[in-house]
Amino acid sequence: MQISGLFGIIGLSLVVLGIVVILLGVAFVMRQSSQGNTEVRRESKGIILLGPIPIVWGYGKKGWAVAIIMGIMLVLVWFMFRG
Repeated sequence: MQISGLFGIIGLSLVVLGIVVILLGVAFVMRQSSQGNTEVRRESKGIILLGPIPIVWGYGKKGWAVAIIMGIMLVLVWFMFRG
């Protein structure tokens, strides 16, 4: 696999950073649930981009607004760099 250019390096770093954050989150949840004195509440939240259309689910009113703004920003970045 050949990575060339600044965007390739940034993309690969973001993928690696995402994997590290997920692993740390799983370790944190497992450590809290193994203590037994706390209840862990899991929720499903996310944004799916179908082309230029963001689909947001699982957020409260304030979180939903933040997620939709982030989705719109991602769409704008996509339009700027799709060239």
